[in-house]
Amino acid sequence: MKKAIISVKGTQKNDQNESDTIELITEGSFYIKGNTFYVVYEESELSGMDGTTTTLKITEDKVTLLRFGTNKSKMVFEKNKRYELDYDTPYGKIPLGILPTDVKVAMSEAGGEITIKYALDLNNKTVSNNELYLKVWEVN
Repeated sequence: MKKAIISVKGTQKNDQNESDTIELITEGSFYIKGNTFYVVYEESELSGMDGTTTTLKITEDKVTLLRFGTNKSKMVFEKNKRYELDYDTPYGKIPLGILPTDVKVAMSEAGGEITIKYALDLNNKTVSNNELYLKVWEVN
């Protein structure tokens, strides 16, 4: 397991074309197991998920985001494949759909970048278009 600096930038646009962006730079770790990269970091108060550990399982064409702790969720990003999930909130579960239109992965033993563009829907009605950009680099 290697120590890493992880930069996460998430942008969300609603149907009124209003945009909201959250950026987080944190320490974490990453490792490679077979042909899969793993990135692990702790969420912060800034993301609204304090007490949550996020793990990204990354292959060439698929990214699985797993959250454990105060927020539990699993999101799968695979281009043009819709994934349904029950998103836990303090007010209960919300059934959501994710449809990635673009998943770009460029990872190596020293780190790398991931760009994911996806639509988020509720009852098959798009509620936002999102972009997730993650950059990971090893630190000694």
